[in-house]
Amino acid sequence: MIYTGSHVIPISRLITRPMLTCAPSTTVRDVTRRIFAGRCSSVVVMEDGKAVGIWTEQDALDLSGDADELERPISTVMSAPLLTLDADTSLGEAAVRFKQSRISHFGVVRDGKCIGVLTQTDVVTNQGAEFFLRLKPIEAIHVQPLVVLAAHVSLRDAIALMRMRRLDAIVVEYACGDHGILTGRDVVRLIANDILNGAAGDHASRPLQSLPATQSLYAAQHHMLRQHIRHVGVCDDTGSLKGLLSFADILQNIEDEYVNELQSALRERDEALGRARFNLRMADRVFESALEGIMVTDRDAKIERVNQAFTRLTGYTEEEVVGCNPSLLNSGHQNAVFYEDLWHSLKTQGHWQGEIWNRCKSGELYLEHLTITSIRDNEGNISHYAGIFSDITQRRQTEERLRYLATHDVLTGLANRVLFEERLERAIIHAQRGARKFAVMYLDLDRFKLVNDTLGHNTGDEVLKVVATRLRERLRASDTVARLGGDEFAFVLEEVNDIRDVGRLARTLLDSLGEAIHLDGRQIFTTPSIGISIFPDDGTQAEQLIMRADQAMYGAKQRGRNVFQFFESGMTSSALAQLDIIGELHRALDQDEFCLFYQPQYDLTTGRIVGIEALLRWRHPQRGIVSPGEFISIAEQSALIVPLGRWVLHEACRQARAWLDAGLEFGRIAVNLSARQCFTDTFLSDLSTILSETALPTGRLQLELLESMAMNTREEIGALLRELVAREVSLAIDDFGTGYSSLAYLRDLPVDTLKIDRSFLATGDARQSDRAIIRAAVAMGRALGLDVVMEGVETPEQLAFLREVGCHHAQGYLLARPQPAELLTGQMLRGCPNAFATK
Repeated sequence: MIYTGSHVIPISRLITRPMLTCAPSTTVRDVTRRIFAGRCSSVVVMEDGKAVGIWTEQDALDLSGDADELERPISTVMSAPLLTLDADTSLGEAAVRFKQSRISHFGVVRDGKCIGVLTQTDVVTNQGAEFFLRLKPIEAIHVQPLVVLAAHVSLRDAIALMRMRRLDAIVVEYACGDHGILTGRDVVRLIANDILNGAAGDHASRPLQSLPATQSLYAAQHHMLRQHIRHVGVCDDTGSLKGLLSFADILQNIEDEYVNELQSALRERDEALGRARFNLRMADRVFESALEGIMVTDRDAKIERVNQAFTRLTGYTEEEVVGCNPSLLNSGHQNAVFYEDLWHSLKTQGHWQGEIWNRCKSGELYLEHLTITSIRDNEGNISHYAGIFSDITQRRQTEERLRYLATHDVLTGLANRVLFEERLERAIIHAQRGARKFAVMYLDLDRFKLVNDTLGHNTGDEVLKVVATRLRERLRASDTVARLGGDEFAFVLEEVNDIRDVGRLARTLLDSLGEAIHLDGRQIFTTPSIGISIFPDDGTQAEQLIMRADQAMYGAKQRGRNVFQFFESGMTSSALAQLDIIGELHRALDQDEFCLFYQPQYDLTTGRIVGIEALLRWRHPQRGIVSPGEFISIAEQSALIVPLGRWVLHEACRQARAWLDAGLEFGRIAVNLSARQCFTDTFLSDLSTILSETALPTGRLQLELLESMAMNTREEIGALLRELVAREVSLAIDDFGTGYSSLAYLRDLPVDTLKIDRSFLATGDARQSDRAIIRAAVAMGRALGLDVVMEGVETPEQLAFLREVGCHHAQGYLLARPQPAELLTGQMLRGCPNAFATK
């Protein structure tokens, strides 16, 4: 029901039925029977003519149903004191009080005497918020979470669940898939009739009435009023039940501004009541304060009302547009078919939503997201249309910017890999149709890493921008130039008439990029290596052309850099061989074909084992044991080295733990690390996991790094090495003497062991210079407090020399060959090798 001026209606006018009362001594059983018989939701407890408490259907959930409990006086379980509102309280104020207090019943008092009870249902059905409820679908508000129990669950358990979860209703699911509902009112009925046994499904109301989530709150409210129910199921677009909607949900989800400003909004509506029936369906304050533009038309699409946001967004005042057709905003960007579809949707579905270009009063175009809803009168006929829109021009510009960034390199503005591959696919289609050739170029800047390492990445970025500008200047507008990442660029040169023209362009690019780049008073020189493939001579698929241009580029680097190279068919043989090996390596890792051999390191003074180096081997199904020299470099170039290195580290730690458990003393297990493995983001976490899984003490692990890797990446690897030392992991420099070591760099690295490369320990015709290097390395190691290990000891003479110069430790074929763990275990049990007998 809708009352004139409903915002100022005193709540006393809503008290339309006698108040159900009882004395404090009335039993709980009797109260439930009275509530059930009177079809009320509450009873007020009166004593000496005063209301001292209230008991509601919700309170019935707190009852277990035991006979003793039902014979207790109602005064022991009632809610006290009774919260009240004065009879002259306005409906709007009562709505606010309900929202703030979160209770479902208020006593209504006049002159200190309770004259009735006001419920949430009374407020919701008399708010006068029809317009708001029409515009808001059920899915836009928060409804009660769906609590479902099977029909066979006992009634007592169902009531206990409702009590524990403070639910006023619970959904019952039957074996056939149907649903019913058990409410607080049902519980009162059951208690009143002494029915608390049996299954919940036997006593639930069935079937559960439901509405789609897209239905409006207005329709839901009227449906519940017509059916005399207080709950309705909410279904998603597949028809599946997703929640329960109650009158309390409608009240709790009315927007704050609507509730708080209800009085002023409804006053404006009442003042306009004589001008148009439309004003009866909306809260003016909500309408006016909305950030979105709102336009309301009659059934003939004549504008009746707009809000302030409409004026702000379009520039038109309400006086300028009332009585006009919305076509005054037409931009001309949509054709007649567009508007025909829009009106068809409005008339058949009741709404339309989408994006539309319109023109504001100043003539400026703007893109709006528009929702139009048909508003029907009580007879179901369309009486008005409400359009709500927002200006999304800036959002669209942002989206277009994001789309640009998705296909272009942020630094240089060139096409990125995604756009390059799209253009390449398009070029293939065009060339096939016209039986024409085109070229793909791959360009890589020579030694660009040196620029970043010496001058910093900011300078490197500026160099890349200059390079990009020069490339654009030398290529045609129809050609595609892209930055694929780092210092790699690629081009698609369409409509090639003469292959020699491609060569001349490549030479031009070499000359242009070879010119000095002036940055911050410094001249920077960088040269490119360019690889070229031709469609269709070198391939007809995008992947082929890219791969072969890339291979040609690497061929140009091998020729000395700063040159260009056309693809030649012979370039694929070595690449294919490498691909075959990579494929076999992946298979070998999956099928557990890798194993570790172990070579001990001995103390040259005592002859005891002080360390064991884990060495990778491949048990090839056809070739037998394959040494790492035949495959490790290929694994290094691919991402395979990371999982392979992780496997080696785990297996070595596992074996070391087994030796410890067997009571064998071996010092430390040494494992080689690759640069690629070190610089993965997960290296430290992988290491922690492996040590935890194998239970190997960190002090028992030594990680070996190549000297060249440690020196060339000392800035990047320094932090990693310090973290490893903090974890008590030992660090060694492998192949010492083959790199570009300096004492200063070595001093700064937190290593504890030097392993001198075997190449300095020649056989009988040893050069004095090599022996001098060994002496110096041993002396340097001692001076820095480092252990020194000599690799490749094969003769007694070499062993004697190492003892003479004071080398700490040694390993080599003379002492022990690399061998499987089981053989080395036996040697460890036997003690020192025979080579130490000459001591």
